[in-house]
Amino acid sequence: MSYSVPVNLIRQWCYCPRIVYYIELTDVAVTYPGWVAQGEKFHKYETKMWKRRNLSRFNLDNGDLFFNVHGKSDKYNIHGVFDMLIETEDAVYPVEFKLSSSLKKKGGIFQLVAYGIIADDIFNKPCNYGFFAEGEKLLQKVEFTEDIKNSVLIKAEEIREMIKKGVKPDTSATVFQCTNCEYLNYCNDRC
Repeated sequence: MSYSVPVNLIRQWCYCPRIVYYIELTDVAVTYPGWVAQGEKFHKYETKMWKRRNLSRFNLDNGDLFFNVHGKSDKYNIHGVFDMLIETEDAVYPVEFKLSSSLKKKGGIFQLVAYGIIADDIFNKPCNYGFFAEGEKLLQKVEFTEDIKNSVLIKAEEIREMIKKGVKPDTSATVFQCTNCEYLNYCNDRC
């Protein structure tokens, strides 16, 4: 049986493949930066707020909202926890809560698309787009093309191959990315 890749690792892989190496293949204990706790607090706030809102912001007339949904696609061997999922009579839509703009970040987009792939498989309903709920009011729609879905599945396979081989991958991370990484002290080859 093939390794089921957590969706959050696909996002991390896009930032830097070495993060996935450290998470999956080492016992390195890290201290997460303050923005991780800030993000968790924001998720709780958004969950509470969306329970009181209607779907008009999504241009949907009706549907059911589900929060913190654990989902797994057996077909594609990926799994994760949706921040929010909207199910209508004929489609499903994943929603990711983000504190900052994610449309410019490949990892955030791939994470959302991966949730779409899972939702499509679980509910057996089309999932052609999803949403980022950013900040307090901004909602951004992301279309899930076949090309981007294939790219996400390729990233998941790259992660499986790296884990199978057990070799720390090269990185294309910038100095800025490295200085913001919790694994800098274990991976500092930028000098």
